[in-house]
Amino acid sequence: MPEKSVIVIATQFVDLILKHQQWSQIKELPSLSPDEGQALFAIVAAAGFDPKEVISGKLVGNYRDQDGSNSGVTYPINRFCPFKVMDQESRDDYPATGWLDCAFRHVVQDSIAPKKSREQLIEMMALEIERSVPLASIQLTPEGDWLSEDPPSIVVSYFINHTRDDDEIRSCAGIHVYCNGWMDRRQATATHDAIICRQCYLRVLFPREIKTYGELRRALATK
Repeated sequence: MPEKSVIVIATQFVDLILKHQQWSQIKELPSLSPDEGQALFAIVAAAGFDPKEVISGKLVGNYRDQDGSNSGVTYPINRFCPFKVMDQESRDDYPATGWLDCAFRHVVQDSIAPKKSREQLIEMMALEIERSVPLASIQLTPEGDWLSEDPPSIVVSYFINHTRDDDEIRSCAGIHVYCNGWMDRRQATATHDAIICRQCYLRVLFPREIKTYGELRRALATK
């Protein structure tokens, strides 16, 4: 069951979408009341993003050639939602904008066919908000080294599953926060494994019997 605060945010968002039937006519944020604008910000923040603001605007992504360069062909990031998300550096936040657009699309389409009740739409969005929150970073050292999850690949929908504390640690364990290097799990001794950063070579030992991210979090917290 989602937390009460999440249900409140989901309710505000669903009511906003259902109130304005013709979203194609709403091009600017001032078309909404301050409370309605805040509902957009609140749901993005609750879903685990770090927005600075939500403003009017459209984003496009670039298809890439086999060598990784831009092909010159673009695709819309927010096809349904007339607003985009800005991050704390005032840059376009593509994943957050895509997630907000996906939330718009699901509520609009599911309110039509197959028609869901307001209560069902709220429950759906509350569950998606909680599912979208990334794994809480794990502190590796007293000096402030942290392990964050490897961001999941976005294939079809921005509604994706994230790593959870009860998931097993993968061979590529995640990302070294700030350093941004990939971190791998490797056997280090007969009794201990290590999380090793490919970029700065940080090496953190922990008992080999540890299987999950939650167990790693608790073990390192006691050091």
